[in-house]
Amino acid sequence: MSTAASIGVPVHRVAGFRLNRRGRLLLLGLPVIVLAVLAAAAAVFFGAHAVAPAAASPERSAPALRSVTVDYGDTLWSLAGEAVPEGPRNETILRIGELNDLSGPDLQPGQVLFVPAAG
Repeated sequence: MSTAASIGVPVHRVAGFRLNRRGRLLLLGLPVIVLAVLAAAAAVFFGAHAVAPAAASPERSAPALRSVTVDYGDTLWSLAGEAVPEGPRNETILRIGELNDLSGPDLQPGQVLFVPAAG
């Protein structure tokens, strides 16, 4: 009787090889990891292609923008009122902030901003 059998440690034999716990983990875990990586790559690949046609849809046109140079005394409130007079100014101010990546309400004379064009 072998030493492993006498103390009750299971030893698996596969085609003349002895697999311990680390060997079984490698034999079973490696394919699982490879399949998980391939599944993640496929999800990213097909997910990107699923979104791309919607972004390039001819039904959606890009919003009309125009550039404005800030003058002395101009505020976001006044620029929003000039850009879209019939629209809600708060929403227009938020849109101007998003378009120009503004971190606050401060404007500098000579600064060029993109504003929505009145439609």
